[in-house]
Amino acid sequence: MGFRVLPGTVTVETDQPVRFRGEVRTLQGQVYAPSLVWEASGGMIKKDGTFSAPTPGTYRVIGRGQGRGRAHPQRPDTSVVVVVRKRPGLVGIRVTPRTPELDPGQTRTFTATGQLAGGSTAPIGVVWSATGGSIDAAGVYRAGNVEGTHQVVATNTRGTVADTIKVKVRRPAKWDTIPGPAPEPIPTPSPDPAAALARVVLKPANLALTTSARHQFATFGRTATGDSVAIDVTFRATGGTITSSGLYTAGPTAGTYRVIATSTELADTSVVTLAETSGGGTPIPGPTPVPAGTGIPMGLSALLSSGAEPSYYNMSLDGYTADRILTQLSNARAKKIKMLMNMTGGRHSNYMTDGVFDMAKWQAKMDSYNTPTIKAAVAQAVAEGIIVGNSVMDEPTNTSANNSWGPEGTMTKARVDGMCRYVKNIFPTLPVGVVHDHRKLEPEKGYDHCDFIVSQYRLSKGDVRTFRDGGLAFAKRAGISIAFSINVIHGGTPGTDCDKWGDDPNGVLCPMSPEQVRDFGLTLGTVGCALNMWRYEKAYHDRAEIQRALQIVAESLAKLPQKPCRRA
Repeated sequence: MGFRVLPGTVTVETDQPVRFRGEVRTLQGQVYAPSLVWEASGGMIKKDGTFSAPTPGTYRVIGRGQGRGRAHPQRPDTSVVVVVRKRPGLVGIRVTPRTPELDPGQTRTFTATGQLAGGSTAPIGVVWSATGGSIDAAGVYRAGNVEGTHQVVATNTRGTVADTIKVKVRRPAKWDTIPGPAPEPIPTPSPDPAAALARVVLKPANLALTTSARHQFATFGRTATGDSVAIDVTFRATGGTITSSGLYTAGPTAGTYRVIATSTELADTSVVTLAETSGGGTPIPGPTPVPAGTGIPMGLSALLSSGAEPSYYNMSLDGYTADRILTQLSNARAKKIKMLMNMTGGRHSNYMTDGVFDMAKWQAKMDSYNTPTIKAAVAQAVAEGIIVGNSVMDEPTNTSANNSWGPEGTMTKARVDGMCRYVKNIFPTLPVGVVHDHRKLEPEKGYDHCDFIVSQYRLSKGDVRTFRDGGLAFAKRAGISIAFSINVIHGGTPGTDCDKWGDDPNGVLCPMSPEQVRDFGLTLGTVGCALNMWRYEKAYHDRAEIQRALQIVAESLAKLPQKPCRRA
């Protein structure tokens, strides 16, 4: 079953009520509304799901419903409410898209922007109405079965200004008149049997200590269904001693060692790096916890390398070289920018031989960072929370002419996982991941060494909440973290009547609107360990309306607890 709260993201004005509802969709495709318990991060929400807030801001509404035939509640779902101030000087409203065509049952999300005197725009709350279908408080219109031209109307909360657009609903498809068999009744699920142990998990996976220091390791089991369970394990270690309860005491000799936890025929291994406290070179500091509440970082590709000012961003995704990494670390520290690194970035041709990915070339680039000075600097930046993580590769499944890594099947999850392991052998405390759509690259498989993935969204990939939920489910199943990215330059509503940026051979890729940046950013950014935006284009990001959208997202993410991009 799938449970969600609707609407998913909505903009309202202060004291404007909006009613939320829950929806459960069964595996057989049936939909019903469960009874819900509501809570909100601010404002007020009634028992029937009606929310309002007297103060502008970004709020979360959480609904918990009961699953059919189950004693335990469904996983709660969260909606985002952006509350804006009233606009008494409103002179107009503009609804987009302007002339959509839909099939019966198809949905389309409309957005309404307020027009002020002088030509500027502002986010507003509106009241939606429609003919020929239904529309919810977030502007999501579902076409009915009546062919023809219908209307969607957005009216301001005072009822003084409105905008109307026409929606064309196409002719319904003809169906066979022979009735199908009646659906089978939905059986009441029986309790799940105890799942078999599939994996032992030893935490932390990587640890940096000084000689003679101590650390307590923890273990748990993961079943084939993804649940975590308590297990009994046997510990053994090199480079020091370990008790039966997992308390490791480092020995006197610096080096890289192992701690192993075994349960029946399953085991997991952690890497322990010991550095001398004096006389043995530069010690590698262990990571220190980053205080909770420092926020989820919001980044922009190439922000740091472009030299642009951070604005509302506090993270940058850039490529690196060994001769510049120390300078870039200093720049990031000075500008208070977090770093999502790509140490093996650059042109595909740097890592190709005869049109196919060459692991030896990739390893040679990584080996260029394997110096005591760089290793100590990276470990320090990780400990300070400056480095979020490092990606080993961008889009390993890409087979396009200019960005291919070789024929289909060249890159596999196991191969990418080996690349993550290679990086960890050089930088034991560094979170390591990969950039790819969570729905691609053998999605049924997980990672054993990669800590995170960065999964990028654009409107053409479908409903943003479906994309979000799929990414979270994959991360949970794989035991990793997930950071989301949104393609602000090419990921908006496709068309030809929009500003164009590079890499658009067919001339139909449009940038995201301010409303899309805000809504997609809030939907994805609030649930991942980081939010990135691709990519930096000065003329686009300097727009006042884009800056306002970024401000809303950034301020919302800054209020949330930080989530490290490490394995669960």
